[in-house]
Amino acid sequence: MSDIVIAGTDTDAGKTAFSLLWLYTFADEYEYWKPIESGDSDTEKIRLLIPSVIVHEPCQRYQAAVAPPLAARMEGASVPSANQLAAAQPATGASHRRLLIETFGSPFSPLNETQLQVALLRRLNLRIILVGTSTIGAIGRFLQCVSALATEGMRPVSIVLFGPADDYAMQQIRLHTGIDNVFSLQFPGTWSRDGICDSVEQQRPTLEQIHASIQQQNSPPMDTAAIRDLLQTDRASIWHPFTSLRDADPPLIVTKAKDEFLWLADGRRIIDGISSWWTILHGHRFEPLIRALAAATGRIDHVQFAGTTHADAIRLAELLLSTMPWPRGRVFYSDNGSTSVEVALKLAYQFWCLQGEPKRTRFIGFEGAYHGDTFGAMSAGRDPVFFGRFEPLLFQAQIVPLDPARLDDALNAHKNETAAVIVEPLLQAAGGMRMHSRQLLRSLFDVARRHGVLFIADEVMTGGGRLGPLWAHQAAEIAPDLVCAAKTLAGGVLPLAATLVAPHVVTAFDSADPEYTFYHGHSFTAHPLACAVAVANWQLLTTQRIDAPQRMETFWRDALSPVATRDGVRDVRICGTIAAVELDLPGGYLAAAGRAMRRRCLEKGVMLRPLGNVLYAMPPFCTSDSSLRQIAAAMKYALEEALK
Repeated sequence: MSDIVIAGTDTDAGKTAFSLLWLYTFADEYEYWKPIESGDSDTEKIRLLIPSVIVHEPCQRYQAAVAPPLAARMEGASVPSANQLAAAQPATGASHRRLLIETFGSPFSPLNETQLQVALLRRLNLRIILVGTSTIGAIGRFLQCVSALATEGMRPVSIVLFGPADDYAMQQIRLHTGIDNVFSLQFPGTWSRDGICDSVEQQRPTLEQIHASIQQQNSPPMDTAAIRDLLQTDRASIWHPFTSLRDADPPLIVTKAKDEFLWLADGRRIIDGISSWWTILHGHRFEPLIRALAAATGRIDHVQFAGTTHADAIRLAELLLSTMPWPRGRVFYSDNGSTSVEVALKLAYQFWCLQGEPKRTRFIGFEGAYHGDTFGAMSAGRDPVFFGRFEPLLFQAQIVPLDPARLDDALNAHKNETAAVIVEPLLQAAGGMRMHSRQLLRSLFDVARRHGVLFIADEVMTGGGRLGPLWAHQAAEIAPDLVCAAKTLAGGVLPLAATLVAPHVVTAFDSADPEYTFYHGHSFTAHPLACAVAVANWQLLTTQRIDAPQRMETFWRDALSPVATRDGVRDVRICGTIAAVELDLPGGYLAAAGRAMRRRCLEKGVMLRPLGNVLYAMPPFCTSDSSLRQIAAAMKYALEEALK
């Protein structure tokens, strides 16, 4: 689902009529915003006629019923620039709702003293529904407007003619614009709640067709020869992660992304059911984050972080620390999940060295854990499939079952040699989407506290609210000594990681003596663009209620409950946005069923990447109920095929 802009071929084209019909029909999916108004207020009209819809205030409202720049001039004011208006685009009240933005006049009406309204459309970069009347001259009006928009690099996703149905006009518009989604609607009989209701009931099938057309936009396919050449070059020059050089399945060439969707070079649109390896939080090209990125590029590119700082890194640190269970503390920035874990491990060891206990060289991790691919992270995870070959190179770490009693035994045996315990709170992701209770997490923490060792929460995947709480460790009401964050830190837009450090750990390093310095860093530490995006992300996460995890968990439980009793299914695990189905098949991560299930899901327009015999979904917050149903259907299809 995407924000949409309602544009008109001219004044009185039916933009507000369309907004009323649309919002009445899809009140649970869309909110309303008209940035600039002059004369009678359409905002108030929407608010009066559809009280259930969330209506955002315009940036400017002028009294005179004339062009907004002229109305503003008459009041001694001026209309804001396209950039200012786009930056003021309101956030919706819930992550699954989108914004309907109604414009005035036509795209080429004056916006202010120097710009046309098309500048705002360009800046918003949203899907456009072009509305006009079917009165005489409709063909010319629509063709001229579509042609003019094309010169600006824009193309409406749908065209709506208000008034008496004119099949000839619709056919000609389709023919000469190449836009198939051309529809006919009638104005409401009366401008009243009853009139709107009656009009919607009479035209609901058409409105639902328009709705479907917006969601099912495929991009023009790339030339077959060009696709073949790209894949051949890819095969010859790129080494893909976790992929055999002899992989039989060619990679998908992605040309565009928006919300929960990816567009492929062959023209298909598929659902990104795993949030692009768990990074995309709100949705692809989520407008508030993209706006923050665009604004930041006008200020700075990159600057080293040793001896310098910048406002966004400072603001982000404040935001992150404000969510921690302890006051103050520090944030150490790095690049990705593995490096955030490396920082935590090094800090933990140096902490004990500074306490006069350099023999605390051991770490304790848990079976099924995965903390990253660098050597420290591999040592703490020690998965034999991923890292068995590198065992001779790994440092001391003990891997125990995810059981407080076994952790207690390990610490009793090596209490004075252990620096820290590291755990993925509530969910071991790459280890097979294995979930554990908040009570178990609390018990693990209590054991570590009783033995006086540091406790590291690896929230690289769980941070940001995917499971429900903003941080997974909050569910157990514990206070880790170090917290690792990465994947969703900048909403998936740019790579960024952070290790959050509790005050008592920081205090151990607080000395002018060079021996107390933490000698660690990366070239792109606290990258300014990534930090700017992350600030926008965490401002949203800390100030708005995110209902997607609860909404999706409810959906998954309803949709996948029949699967749990299916022969061949070992377990169904659900938490927040995540649903995982484990099959009773041999092979674990290397199970052949994984590759087959991925192919089956793609047949149904859904991109999933099974962990061997575990098929899971983890879509972004914006994912609509319709897309969730498509994901669930694809999963059921793939599971049935795998169990035949």
